[in-house]
Amino acid sequence: MITVIGGGPAGIMASMIASWNGAKVRIIERKGKLGKKLLAATNGRGNFSNLELNETHYFTSDISFVKKVLERFGIFQTLSVFEEIGVLVKNSDSKLFPYTERSKDIWTCFMHELENNKVEIVLNYQINDITYSKENKIFYLKSDYTTFESEKIIVATGGMSSPQFGSNGSIFQSLCSLGHSLIGLRPGLVPLKINDDYLSKDNLGAKLIGTVVLENAQGIEISKKYFGEVLFKNETITGIPIIQISNFVHRYLDKKIPVYIHIDPFPTYTQTQLEEILLKKINLRPKKPIYLLFTSMIDEKLIPPFLNSIGIEDFLMSSEALELRDIELIANRLKYWKFEVIDAAEWELSQVSLGGINTNEIEPLTLESKIIPELFFAGEVIDVAGESGGYNLQWAWSTGYIAGESASSN
Repeated sequence: MITVIGGGPAGIMASMIASWNGAKVRIIERKGKLGKKLLAATNGRGNFSNLELNETHYFTSDISFVKKVLERFGIFQTLSVFEEIGVLVKNSDSKLFPYTERSKDIWTCFMHELENNKVEIVLNYQINDITYSKENKIFYLKSDYTTFESEKIIVATGGMSSPQFGSNGSIFQSLCSLGHSLIGLRPGLVPLKINDDYLSKDNLGAKLIGTVVLENAQGIEISKKYFGEVLFKNETITGIPIIQISNFVHRYLDKKIPVYIHIDPFPTYTQTQLEEILLKKINLRPKKPIYLLFTSMIDEKLIPPFLNSIGIEDFLMSSEALELRDIELIANRLKYWKFEVIDAAEWELSQVSLGGINTNEIEPLTLESKIIPELFFAGEVIDVAGESGGYNLQWAWSTGYIAGESASSN
C-alpha cells in the first residue's frame, strides 16, 4: 500500500502515476474535496505550465536540485501525460492552459483516472503525526479519528500558503521528528505592504502599468525585472509584477535591510522624452490646470498624491507656471516611482510557500527521503517555490510524477 498524504495537484499526480503502475494507492485529504488549489489556479483558468520552463524560475536553497528534477520530468513529459488523460492544451504567450481555460477540466480528467484505477480516496482526515517502525517497516499515520498503516508514503501536503485550500503546515513538526529539517517558511507570491500616501482611500483601485524591480537603499537592482499592472489596494500594492517581486523581499526584511520597489510606467521613454512631452503639452495649452497635464499619462486617482509628492499643492495653478527645473523633476518622478516595502501580506493572500523540507535530505532523482526509506516527497512541501505563470503547478506535476513512479517501482 502506498499512501499519499495531501490531495492537491502533486498528490493527485503521484496517486495517478502509482496506480498506473499497478500499486494499491490511498490518498488522504484534510478537506472535503481533492484538488481545491488546482480548481482555483489562475482564477479558475488553469495555467498549468509554461513553455519557458527551467530552474531559473524557482526559489530554493539548492537550484541544482530543481534542475535535476525538471530534467527528469519537464514540459514534454507533462504534455505527454496530459494528452494521455485527455486534456487538450493551448499556448498563450508561453503559458499553457486547457483549451477551454477551465481548471475544472483538468481536475475532471484526473478524477476519472483515480476512479478508473480504484485509488482509495479518504476525505476530511488530517494526518497529525507520522511514525515509522524500523522493525515492521510500516508507517503509522495518526488522525483524530483513526490510525492508517502503510508500507510507503508520499507526503504532498503543501506548505502554508492559501490555507483555505487545505495546506496548513501541520505536518512539518512530524517530519522533523522523523529526522528531517525545515527551511524557514515565508509567504510567497503575495501582495506587499508599503507605508505611503498613495494608499489612501481615495486611491483604492488605482493602477500603474510598467516595469517593476526591487532595489536596495543605494538604488542597485536586486531582483529580476517584471512588467505588468500594479494595483493600489488597502495597505498593499499588488498585481502580477508585485506578486513576482515578493519572492525576493524576505531575505532583506528578515535582516531589517531597507528594500524598495521601483516602478517605471514609461519604460519605452527616456526622461528627456518625457520632458519634451510635458513642454509640448504646456505650450499647446499654457492655461490648463496643472492636474490636467497628467491626464492620459497616469491614473487620475494618482494625480493628487503624485503632485503632493513633488511639493505642488495648488492643483488648479496654470501649467505655464512650471519652471524648467520643475519639469525635469516631474519627468524624473514619472519614470521613478519608489516605495519602501515594510512587510509582505499574510498567508491567506499568498499563492505559494517559500521554504519547506530541506532538499539536501531528498534524493532528487527519486524524491525519496535520505533519512527514512520508503518516504517520498512531492510538491510545495519541499523547499522549492516558483514564479507565477504555471511554474508551481509544473513543480507539482514533476515531483508528483517522480514520487509516484519511484514509490511504485519496487
